[in-house]
Amino acid sequence: MNITKNDPAIITGRGEPSNALATYDEYGRLAGKQRSLVDALAMPGLSAVDFVLQRIEIRRRDGDL
Repeated sequence: MNITKNDPAIITGRGEPSNALATYDEYGRLAGKQRSLVDALAMPGLSAVDFVLQRIEIRRRDGDL
């Protein structure tokens, strides 16, 4: 049985609506969630985000045999 197929299910607390149960797809649509990495990378304005990687130094250590 899929209660949320057509409409969200309203959950009440002390007779007052407090939460709603919706499908995952509907939640994603309302929250503006991206469906894939490709969708996320195609977001407009993403090129305005500064992304700077710091250089790290990895040194080899001698092992005890």
